[in-house]
Amino acid sequence: MKSQEAVDLGRLAGTELRHATSLVRGAHSAISDTVHDALRVGLGPVATPVQVAHDAVAGLAYAATGLGVDVAARVAGVVAGQRLRARDTERTSLHDAPRGHQALAVGLGIRGDHVHARMPSLAPTMHIRSAGRAVPLTAEGVRTAYEAPTGEVAFFLHGLCETEASWRLGAERRRPYADRLAADLGLTPVLVRYNSGLRISENGQALAGLLEGLVAAWPVPVTCIVLIGHSMGGLVIHSALAQAPPQAAWLPLVSDTVALGSPHHGSPVARGVHRAAEALATSGKGAWLGDYLRRRSVGVRDLAHGNVVPADWEGHSPDSLQDRRTHPPALAGVRHHAVIAVLGSHPRRAVEQVGDLLVPVDSARHLAREDVPSRFEEERVAVITGLHHLGLLNDERVHDHLLRWLGEPLEAT
Repeated sequence: MKSQEAVDLGRLAGTELRHATSLVRGAHSAISDTVHDALRVGLGPVATPVQVAHDAVAGLAYAATGLGVDVAARVAGVVAGQRLRARDTERTSLHDAPRGHQALAVGLGIRGDHVHARMPSLAPTMHIRSAGRAVPLTAEGVRTAYEAPTGEVAFFLHGLCETEASWRLGAERRRPYADRLAADLGLTPVLVRYNSGLRISENGQALAGLLEGLVAAWPVPVTCIVLIGHSMGGLVIHSALAQAPPQAAWLPLVSDTVALGSPHHGSPVARGVHRAAEALATSGKGAWLGDYLRRRSVGVRDLAHGNVVPADWEGHSPDSLQDRRTHPPALAGVRHHAVIAVLGSHPRRAVEQVGDLLVPVDSARHLAREDVPSRFEEERVAVITGLHHLGLLNDERVHDHLLRWLGEPLEAT
């Protein structure tokens, strides 16, 4: 861990411990109020002074505890940072630690916008990675990371609370898509990491810039770009395509996009969390939990409807659940594919509503509406039964579809 990461980690731990203390205090207060309401029914007004005294003592205790754990964590971070600073250049970054980066990714998905604004050393900017390390976006950096690059490149974008390591899920049983597509189709895999707690539109802009930089730094001329995204990653891809300037060098090189379980019309889970937060925030005894849920990242908020460009959310209250998407059309001249997972063995209508537990079928296929055409032609949509959301990251049937679609001659478009 780097010294500044230790300092920021202490700040983050302090903030979250203070919020956790408030969460416990809220639960305590809700239970206490219920008990005292019952006592008031049995004993009358005499019970009121008891509650006042209890609430005063409890409030003081929780306030002191919250402040104490916050200060203690921050001090511990500063002390650790001072001790690490002497040999900082030799230390492994938390972002490169095998387990540390996974835990950090979960936290970023939930609170990534807050971390980005206040603890920047813990919030990575979008970048490519190879062999567990960040790849400098320079000709030398790219040449060092990729021994035998081809002109056909496949970019892999992970989903919410994930990292590029998520693509190796189940690697002990079968080879990841990146390895297999390299061997089968000659696609050079490029794995991307980003802060999934930021706006999808912000990550879309970052992806557009990353693609522009990589095309310029790639050791051989890039002739073809394939963009593959899991869950939120699929939305980031379509966000980049919608926001890219017409003169972007990478844009005409894109041949295919593949969205694996992406919530193009949003996720009912994200909408459910939003409704719960708003209902609890005004419910009196549940306000403590509503306030906590309201702290979720803007990345999670974007998943309620599948926002992909700034116009979908700018100028609107973050507490509103109204769908204000502008529905930018899918980029023409590109083959857009969608792979959908369904838990059941048959994609019946009742099962389709459940989908892969997080994304229903209609959302994953961007089902056409009267005013909004689907991003996907029917023949470029595959439904995989008996599979959950994370299973899409490494499945034999999904790979078969990738191989078939991406192996088609470009003249077929």
